[in-house]
This record gives sequence, C-alpha cells and structure tokens, in this order.
Amino acid sequence: MKFRRWRAKERGQDVLAAALYEGNSRARERIDRWWAAGGAHRDEVWRGAWFLLTAAHFRFGNHERTERVVPVLEFLLEADPTSPYRPQVRLTACLPQTAADPPNGVYMGDPEVPRLVEAALRFPDPSLRQRLADLLSVTDQPGLLDALETGFRPRARLGPTYIGAAPPGQETRCALWSEGEPNAFLKIVCANPNLPRPPAQPEDIDLSLLALLKDRPDLLPAFEQGALAVRLLEYLGTWLPEQVHERCRRALRDLSAREGVTAVCDQAILGDAEAIAAARDAGYRPDSPAWTPVFLLLTRQFSAYREADPDGRVLQLACSVGGVRIGEDVLIDRILAILDTDLPDDVAAAVRRSLRDLGPLDKPSVEDLRRRSMRRAVLTRAIKLEREAVAAVVDAGYLPEDDDHELLPLLFLTEQFERYDREDPNGTKLRAVLAEKHYWYERKHFRTVAKRAGRPDPWPPKQPSPPGDRTSTPHVTTWPSSYGVGGHF
Repeated sequence: MKFRRWRAKERGQDVLAAALYEGNSRARERIDRWWAAGGAHRDEVWRGAWFLLTAAHFRFGNHERTERVVPVLEFLLEADPTSPYRPQVRLTACLPQTAADPPNGVYMGDPEVPRLVEAALRFPDPSLRQRLADLLSVTDQPGLLDALETGFRPRARLGPTYIGAAPPGQETRCALWSEGEPNAFLKIVCANPNLPRPPAQPEDIDLSLLALLKDRPDLLPAFEQGALAVRLLEYLGTWLPEQVHERCRRALRDLSAREGVTAVCDQAILGDAEAIAAARDAGYRPDSPAWTPVFLLLTRQFSAYREADPDGRVLQLACSVGGVRIGEDVLIDRILAILDTDLPDDVAAAVRRSLRDLGPLDKPSVEDLRRRSMRRAVLTRAIKLEREAVAAVVDAGYLPEDDDHELLPLLFLTEQFERYDREDPNGTKLRAVLAEKHYWYERKHFRTVAKRAGRPDPWPPKQPSPPGDRTSTPHVTTWPSSYGVGGHF
C-alpha cells in the first residue's frame, strides 16, 4: 500500500486508523513518534484514539463494533513510562482528572471515562475485559477513581430488593453482590488500594458504604452525621455481610457530632430497634431536655425515666419542644404501644396520668395546638377500640371539638351509654350519622361493642341500588356507536 501524506485536519485519527486497522508500519512509526514527542502531537493521537472509539460505538451495546474497538484499546493499554499514574500506560497518561461528562459543544475527542468501567464489566472480548478490570483494580489515576465512585453510588443507594443478590432466603437492597458474594464491580472496588477516598462533599452519603466495606471508620466523620446515622440504620435493615453490619453498629455508637446523636435518638423514639440499642449502649440523649423523658420511656430506660419525669408530664413536656420532628399522632401511637407491654406499675401509672392531662390551655399557643393534636390522635385510636385510648378518653372526658357528628359514634364505641342514651334515646341520630359518614368508621367495631353491651347493631342497613335507567338513547355522535353513522374524531 502506498503511503500518502495526510492533511493537517486528518492527522491523528486517520494516521492512527491506518496504523491500527490497516497495519501500516510507516503510520505506526509516525504515531509512536508523535506520542513520544508529547505536547500537541501527543494530543492529536490521544484525541484521534477517542474519535475512533466513538466511531466504533464504544460501549453502545449492540451497536458496538468490537473488531474496531479492540485495537484502539490495546494501543491505549501499551506501556508508557511517562505516565504519572499506575499502571503506567498510555491510558493513564492522558485521562482527565475527573469522570465528569465532557463540556457541551462540538465533540473534540474528549474521553468519556465512565465507559471504561462499563467495559471492564461487560466488554465482549474476555481478555481485554480482564485487562481493564486489572487496571481499575490497581490504578491511582483520579479520573478512573472518580469513575469507580460514580459507578458505586447508585449500587450502594438503597433501592428495590435485588433478586439473587443476597444469599438464598435473604434479600438486600444494594446492587453489589450476587448470591451473597461480591459481584464483578465490587471485586474491582475492593481490590483497589486507593479507595475509598475522603468524600469531596459531606452529603455524599452513598460513599459511606465503601468506607464500611473496606473498614475505614476514620473516614466516616467526614460525612454529614445526621444523614450518615440514618443511612447506617437503613443498612442494618437490609442484608449486608455480617462484618459490615457490625461496623454499622460500631459507627452508630461512636457518633460525636450532635446531628448524628439527634438522628439516632429520633429513630429510637420512632421504635427502630437498632437505634434503641445504639442509644442505650452509647448513653445518647436528645438535644432538647424536654424530649428526654419520652426518649427514656420509649427506650425502656426506666430508672432514668423516673428521675426525668417524676410527675407524669411526659407528653406535656413533649408538647413544649420547639421545632417538632416527630408528629403528635406518631408519638401517641408509640405511647399507646408501650402501655400494652410489661411496664413497671409506677411507670405505667405516670404515663397514663400524662395521657389523661391533655386538656386545652387557658391561652392559645403552639403548645396548646400540639395538645389538641394529641387529643385528636387519642380519639382516633379510641374509635378503633384501642384499649388504653378508650380508657384515656373515658377518664379524661375527651370529646370531639370540630364536628358534632363525631360525638355519638364516639360515645357508643367508648361505651359511655349513660350520656349516649340522653343524646340519642332511640338510636336514630347515630344511624343517620353512620348513613352519611360510614366511611369514617369500621362496622366491625360497632358490632363488637353492640354484642358486648347487649345492644342492637346501630349500623344502618344497606340501601338497594337504584335500578338502571335504560330509557335514554345514545346521542348520534357518542363514540364508538357513532363510528359507523357519520361520526368522526
């Protein structure tokens, strides 16, 4: 083949194509000479290589032309002692320092670094795929490390349950394992000695799993501590290798920042078993002293609770906290739930006393609004026949405040029949309310109370559906009947 002189605008990719695709020895000599010269000459070869990869649809799935990609990648994987990064090959000598997308505008042969990670996992040629995996397992090139972190984030982010990822009989929400063993991507990341790196942004919580996997607790304080504590608890709620779970538990007990401790305390109040254990072991306390009694109660630290709430004011104190993070209805649910457990008698008496003292205050205030929300929550649980809620409603005389229609169902369901009979002696008013607002209530609760009290079921009988009206005639343009009689779209 006759060697021709290349025009300046064709240099780089055309000379490289002749050298790699056509076996042109003179073109190969020129390419090697340009690369060794560095500067603009090397840049022409480098960009030419990425133009060729793009033309060969590198990492575009079924469109990829493997036979034209392989020679270019093999060229870029040849040794280059001038590279400042490991391994010393052409690829690491010129890659950018970040895996960010190339700038918008005319494409000028800018490499798309994340595609190298994809190729190390799924490239059709097994030999070249392994060479790329081996490179990524040892490299310290910042752009490639950035690309590995970019690939790690979505796999570490808790998503749906990944079928086949966890060992048989278990499930995980991280896409980093296959049947409980590290998948190909995780093997690369775990093998690379230059990962993990300190997070560039404290809110980059997904990378915290990488620090846990490689047992680097020294990096965890660099993450935003509140979000980290929540993520650690989430990781404990899904399958991960046991050593990772143990590191999560250790990290939860070693939190020093106030934000992390507060997050653990909040989750403990909400009933997270791992948060309760961590808070008890580490001696954590909420940031607001007014939250301390309810926290101690719900984490079953009864000796400390007795000291913090000697007068049975646990809910009243919670109402006085500024910046509520936990809804009043959720808090009432937790209080009612713990009353159904084996509490010490004096603790149960204190909690019941607080539950019955949520009446309105003399002056409107934020605390008064929260008391009202708690009363409303207790009433809602009472009409569902929750035993402690019913007892609190009856003892404290809590009544609906917004809608008179709620009064009769409440009186019936809480078995306050003396007053109920005065309000509705023959039951017609209650049936009228239920006929109009039956969707607010469960019929089974009325049946339960009626049977227990020996009273008739107040639920109104089901009304028969009105007969269908078959007298109307469809309009001539009604679709689809009009399709055959002149109608149109």
